[in-house]
Amino acid sequence: MESQWSLLKEIKVTDRNHIEALADVPTDSPWFSGHFPGEPILPGIALINIVEQAIIQDALTKEVQVQPYALKRVRFTQPVRPGETLSVSINAEEEEKDILFSFKVVNKENNIVCSGSIIVRKINK
Repeated sequence: MESQWSLLKEIKVTDRNHIEALADVPTDSPWFSGHFPGEPILPGIALINIVEQAIIQDALTKEVQVQPYALKRVRFTQPVRPGETLSVSINAEEEEKDILFSFKVVNKENNIVCSGSIIVRKINK
């Protein structure tokens, strides 16, 4: 069952180190509750959640378990309003036990609304 908090719509893996994803931001999303009455904008943590979901789902298709543990240089450059569709582009660089995922989230006008990096640790089964 898909969580009411999940905004991730579709993942497209274009190659070994690149993920493309789409997210829909429904007007009735619980993310807007109280953020902000009369002028709703999507909280930044919701954008990070979209990226994290894409990374984890992609890892599962590769039969790898990962645990996100750090954010670096995250920037929120434009507000995201109810009803928007977002595109996510993620590039991976592997380092020993960690993987650095650099990402950008863009709106339909191709404006960057969020960018940064998430570091994940590979978990041995």
